[in-house]
Amino acid sequence: MIFIRLLLSIHIYFLNQYKQYLTLYFTIKQINSFMYKSVTLLKYLVANASLGFVYFGYSVGYLNPALQTVDVVFGITENVDYFNGLLSAIMTIGAAIGVLIMPNMLQYFSRRQSLIILDFFGILGYGVQLIGEWKFLVIGRFVAGVVLGLNSALVPVYVNEFSPPELQGVLGSIMTMSGSFGLFLSFTIGLWYKQSPTIDDQYWRVGFSFPLLVCAFRSYNLISNFKLDSPNYYISINDEQNAIESIKVIYQEQYVQDVLKQIKQNQKQNTSSTESYKDLLYGRLFRNLVRISVLACIGQLLGINAVIFYSTQIFNQITNNDVQKSNILNLFIPLLGILGAYLMGFLLNKITRKNFFLLGAVSCVLIEFPLGYMTSLQEQPAILVVIFIFLFILLFSTTIGPAFWVVMPEMVSPKGVCVATSVNWLGTAVVGQFFPMLVSSFSISACFYIFSFAGILGIFYIQYDFTTDPKNIDTQENTELVILNQ
Repeated sequence: MIFIRLLLSIHIYFLNQYKQYLTLYFTIKQINSFMYKSVTLLKYLVANASLGFVYFGYSVGYLNPALQTVDVVFGITENVDYFNGLLSAIMTIGAAIGVLIMPNMLQYFSRRQSLIILDFFGILGYGVQLIGEWKFLVIGRFVAGVVLGLNSALVPVYVNEFSPPELQGVLGSIMTMSGSFGLFLSFTIGLWYKQSPTIDDQYWRVGFSFPLLVCAFRSYNLISNFKLDSPNYYISINDEQNAIESIKVIYQEQYVQDVLKQIKQNQKQNTSSTESYKDLLYGRLFRNLVRISVLACIGQLLGINAVIFYSTQIFNQITNNDVQKSNILNLFIPLLGILGAYLMGFLLNKITRKNFFLLGAVSCVLIEFPLGYMTSLQEQPAILVVIFIFLFILLFSTTIGPAFWVVMPEMVSPKGVCVATSVNWLGTAVVGQFFPMLVSSFSISACFYIFSFAGILGIFYIQYDFTTDPKNIDTQENTELVILNQ
């Protein structure tokens, strides 16, 4: 628990680094004294909820450094590439299903109750894996994947509904940082996997147990410290008394009624609760759903998750199978992701959405094409390959990676967000399943060329579909005039 408390403290540190954004609206002193009782309380609430994104990042990365040990301990001796791909794909397939479940789940449970339920199944998913048998490993990863997908959709809803409008960007940024932080933890724990594991190796249980602590700690806080749900939820069930109590947790007394009135007005304007998935098949909703789904596929076919899932194997080819060196190199991947998310906050509103996506796609292609060439050489320039891989991760994490999640809710409705996110996870599953098989059948060089070709197609698609994108306009105008591209 001490370690988890340290983790929460690090969350708060990252959030403090974003205080500079608040000066666009108020000074920090004004924020604390003007409308809000405690920004610090909001930070802890967001940090606790964002443990779901730590779970997200950790789940994506924990198998990467453990694959060699898993193959030995679980007796995977034949069709190794296929079964390793299956382990990666089954979790992301679960995530794709979990995202689609989320809207229906919220019809029966509150946001807070849903997070607690997710933590229960998160513990179940990883607990099953600890049994140590292949079939339970697959089942457990699928269950953990469903929880992963639900967290990726539900945590932003919970955080957004608690966050005052002028602080949503600042408080929401912690979620992106949390995913990278979870990935960093998974690679850090992975440093102690053995170079030559044996069937009796038990360290893998340490790596597979960490999410149990994350889920348990978040639920403990939700039960003990954050007992109220969001004001929006209480208004949706006509419980005005609890809505007022929830608002009072954040706002000064004199602003409670004004905030309550604004939430009620927003609820009346929000028609997403009556929207069905069938409605997404028609008109503008369908066109925009196709567009954002194609963008999701472009992002996945650039190969970012191939690098995240199989970076150990990629680095092993460069380091002559020195697993320890490969695991150390792995640590830079999430750190670059954190840096990229930080840089994105500065850059996204400096240029148009269209140019931002184009910049990302062009940059990734310019990096991956040389990577394809360098990894095809008999004597690979190891240092250059590592530098280019790190550049690819940084550029993707600064542009297409986080920008997709920002632009998606501007383009589609809440249920459309669920479908597009599900498509994104299915794309991840395809890459996770087939990347090791392609490397085995051809080479890693061929894979980088394939990713480059996919990026070139993406460049043409973005150029064709996004014709105008004026900057420095609010989100609603951006949605109606720009992204929809009528």
